[in-house]
Amino acid sequence: MSDHPQPEELGHGYGETLEQHQRHASIPPPHHWGLSPQPERALFYFFAFSSWVLEIAASVTGSYYSTHAKSFIPCATVFLVMSWAAWWQTVVGMMQRASWVRDESNLPDRRRYLYFAVRLQRLMLPTAFIAFVTFVVAYVRRTNTHDVGNWLLFLLVFIFNIVGCVMNAYNNITWESDRLEYEEGSSPYGNTLLSVVGIPSAPSKAVEYED
Repeated sequence: MSDHPQPEELGHGYGETLEQHQRHASIPPPHHWGLSPQPERALFYFFAFSSWVLEIAASVTGSYYSTHAKSFIPCATVFLVMSWAAWWQTVVGMMQRASWVRDESNLPDRRRYLYFAVRLQRLMLPTAFIAFVTFVVAYVRRTNTHDVGNWLLFLLVFIFNIVGCVMNAYNNITWESDRLEYEEGSSPYGNTLLSVVGIPSAPSKAVEYED
């Protein structure tokens, strides 16, 4: 029989007793600057959906005309601005709750950090997919259009977002999910694999969490 205490013996989770967990759960999260969750979320999705629509518009105009077309330049410019705005909005929220600035016992901020990390996947994966499809089409037609800028732009967008997805999944989502699972007995998201692709899932146990 193992000498290590089982979760039911600890009282809660795998790494701390029920008393420790209650003490950690009672720590009030510090006030972070910025909008409250609901308007912040609405602003993010405004940036995100606008960027995807404009990315598709830029891919169509760039493929049919060229990157020198008057219709392509504003679409591509505003797409990049909107995409970066949504990206930085989420990353700033993560930075305010990152491990090097927060108390590791601050469970509400750790859950919020994981929420932002999953939301970042939700932004970058569709952006990468649209850019990849556009790159393939533009690259195949490169001998006809002689427009290097078109496929090169979307290739760079794809590389940045897909590399960001891999790093975010490994360094943030899976790590924070494992730590919360260790300390609470349940991660805010029930399925880590779905979280990696930006899809929230119900937790296996009820936890205080806002999505």
